[in-house]
Amino acid sequence: MQLRSARVLWDMADGPMPRGLLGVGSGDLVATVDGWTLYLGGYSTSFRNRLYVATTESSSPLATAEWSLRANRRGRARALVKDPPPTAWDGGGMHTPSYVPATASTPARIYYAGRRGRQHVGHTSHYAIGALEYLDGGWHRTGAPLLRGSPDRPSVMEPRVVFENGRYIMWHLATPHEVAPGEQPDYELRCVTSPNGFGQWSEPAQFTSPSEGFFDVALGKTDAGWTMILAAGTNLHRTRPYPAQGLWRMTAPTASPHRHEWTEPVRILDTDDGETPDWMGAGVCDPAIHIAPDGSLTIFVTGTRRYDTWARLLGRQLRQLRKPPVPAPFYLATGVLTFH
Repeated sequence: MQLRSARVLWDMADGPMPRGLLGVGSGDLVATVDGWTLYLGGYSTSFRNRLYVATTESSSPLATAEWSLRANRRGRARALVKDPPPTAWDGGGMHTPSYVPATASTPARIYYAGRRGRQHVGHTSHYAIGALEYLDGGWHRTGAPLLRGSPDRPSVMEPRVVFENGRYIMWHLATPHEVAPGEQPDYELRCVTSPNGFGQWSEPAQFTSPSEGFFDVALGKTDAGWTMILAAGTNLHRTRPYPAQGLWRMTAPTASPHRHEWTEPVRILDTDDGETPDWMGAGVCDPAIHIAPDGSLTIFVTGTRRYDTWARLLGRQLRQLRKPPVPAPFYLATGVLTFH
């Protein structure tokens, strides 16, 4: 497959940014009767990680669509749910939503990674996976986490969940902790299944090894089967050397939790290439995909900007008479890619 276009929707450095948010990242894409819904993770101007939603009309091609973030009466981005209590397992923030529609016996859910405490990275960061359920016309936290890590990999995050043949299948990242400055990533993708998507999860099985370095996945279904897009994460902290960054593609006839039933991954995006746009020059993650009838792919991603100092970014923005960027250790953007 060949990359045909790359377009930024929201960018911490260059803008635009929705009112009320300092940063926003891709999550999951859902087709609706009226158009499309994009579930997002965002970092608010009150310094909280929350879940948000954006929509667009059905008549708009995904590659060029204009998105509207759901807002409150003051025009600021409105979170899907109220903040958890500060002492809760997800009290430090909510990340990376994965939507699954309702079934005959279960409500619609959004699975997400929750962070305990304010530490984002390093040995003291801790993540688990929980869910929101759509009940009585709104989203509600379900309480305790659905999935925790193991002693060797105590943090789990980046859930991606699908429902097929009467069971829920969840791919997720298992890691000692979110990578800190100067560290090499230690990422293992695992897969679990459940008959109801809430309890009774199977024992986690390795799906990709740490040597492969994949961070998260997205899945899309066609008449021929399933396509999986794998991302290697991003080099948030400008560590050198660092594993290869970009996107890979695999296919299988079913959404199998078993790796041997999938084709070998083929790289479709090399963000280490010097020609990569700056907004994703340090890698991409959080893919969400749509597969067109002709097989072409639209992939929403979170990109990490190729490193540039804040002072240099500030000077460029001022020369262009634009609002200066917020000082930050790294700059994220949400963008949409098309492949043919």
